Amino acid sequence: MAMPATENPVSLTAYWTLAMRYEDAISDTPVAGDAFAQRFMNDEARAVAKQFGSLKKPGASLPVRHRLIDDRLSRELEREPRLRVAIIGCGFDSRAFRLRGGRWLEVDEPRLLQYKESRLPAKDASNDLVRVTVRFADGSLEEKLAPYATADRVAVVLEGIVAYLTDDETRQLLSTLQRLFSNHVLFCDLLTRTFIARYSRGLVRRVRELGAQFGTSTDAPEALFHELGYRTIDRVSIFRAANELGAKGTPPGWLLRLLPSMRDGYCVWTFEYKRGKEASR
Repeated sequence: MAMPATENPVSLTAYWTLAMRYEDAISDTPVAGDAFAQRFMNDEARAVAKQFGSLKKPGASLPVRHRLIDDRLSRELEREPRLRVAIIGCGFDSRAFRLRGGRWLEVDEPRLLQYKESRLPAKDASNDLVRVTVRFADGSLEEKLAPYATADRVAVVLEGIVAYLTDDETRQLLSTLQRLFSNHVLFCDLLTRTFIARYSRGLVRRVRELGAQFGTSTDAPEALFHELGYRTIDRVSIFRAANELGAKGTPPGWLLRLLPSMRDGYCVWTFEYKRGKEASR
């Protein structure tokens, strides 16, 4: 099976996360329960999933990560059903079809979104949904999202994105989001340098084979967010949550207690930014 063509090597990981959500959805005890994942499964997705096939623990964690962000977004939407939600690097995200409420922006590379639209048209979403094509390498994100800039509260999702960015690229992305959305809550997953070095060597090799690499260079990745004025609202260990949710294939609780660097090195973070407000930890 041939690997899918993409504009951006990181986009290939979207097929892996898709395959893992599909496997979760058809399991006896789904964690994320993304029933729309099967719409996108094809030979290309299976080819990428095969490349990552030996990475059982990382793969098993992906539906858990998705579920954690689902839960946090759902709480935001309960408070504000008309909340603008921007998913940057959306891949095959189907939240606009699954969650209740929201005015959604899905942002990703043209080729990926073209395929996505052919399998799950935006007009069929249960909520307002606009898909925005961006060539991330061209730095056109701010230009493409300028029509949606607002001072109203916005929810931003950066799922599976920040780990592949250098500090400078992360700083540039966050600064762009701050100019566009002066009041926003941001959901993302962050990995520490120690976590990657000790527990993700196989994943690092696979990512390099795709032409991408991890950019994390610190054991406190949240510090850059604080430097730019964000305030931490919440942090939850993905592997600890996996145990609580009964997810199969992730490290057992006893091992996480012995290895806090594993438990706390891979988390979903919730940050808040309000222009003019001093961030605090």
